[in-house]
Formats: sequence, structure tokens, C-alpha cells
Amino acid sequence: MFKYSFLIVLIAFLLINFNGQENQIVGGRIKKERSEVFFGEYDSFTGRYSRSIKLKKGVTYAFRLSKNTKSGDLSLYVEDPKQTRFFEMTNNSLYLTPEKTKRYRINFIGSEHKGSFQLYWKSSNQKESEKFV
Repeated sequence: MFKYSFLIVLIAFLLINFNGQENQIVGGRIKKERSEVFFGEYDSFTGRYSRSIKLKKGVTYAFRLSKNTKSGDLSLYVEDPKQTRFFEMTNNSLYLTPEKTKRYRINFIGSEHKGSFQLYWKSSNQKESEKFV
């Protein structure tokens, strides 16, 4: 009986911990608030947090990153389904026009980052007044 209980606990642990996340978030969380908004607020974030988004071919997307850093570092990059880096955000805004419609993965990388961030993106076919909240 103990063998089976141990195996069930081990399998549950593996399923919970291998969901695309390799991170340690202390005193907060990172979440997708709406279809075009990611929000993170925490005492400390180290590692990688990733989620996929669908981007359409030929549509220009405006990305804007707003972050409050008390210490540490936070960066992000986007990769295609083949895990090839599609772009890396080096400043706080970026315009991107994908060549193919598919799901891309946004990866947030924290290095003992203390603070918060918000990432917004809007497509060019949305009204200018709706671009950023």
C-alpha cells in the first residue's frame, strides 16, 4: 500500500511542477489578467515564467512593458513553437508584425527581481484610444 501511495504522490508532484514554469515566486504571483495583459507583483521572482499567445500574420502588435524594480532584473523574450527566439524586448515598447499566424510563447525571466510589472499588447486593428489602459 505504501508503494502505491508514494507513486501517486510522486506522479502528482511531477505533473504539478512541470507545467512550463521553472521559477520561484515569493510573496506574490504572475498572471494573465485579460487576453492582452500580463501582471506580476511579488517580493521576489527568480527563474522563467511563460505563457503562449496567438499572433496573426501581417498584423502589427504594439507591446508595452511597465515595470517597477526595487532590486534585481526582469527581462522578456518571445519564442516561436520551435523554441526559436522571435524577439527580445530590450526597451519598454516594441512593435512586431509576425510573418505567420501561430501561437508564440512569452517568457519572463527574473533574476531576484523584487517589484512588479505589467505587459500590454494591442493589435493595429484596435482603436488607438483602446491601445493602452
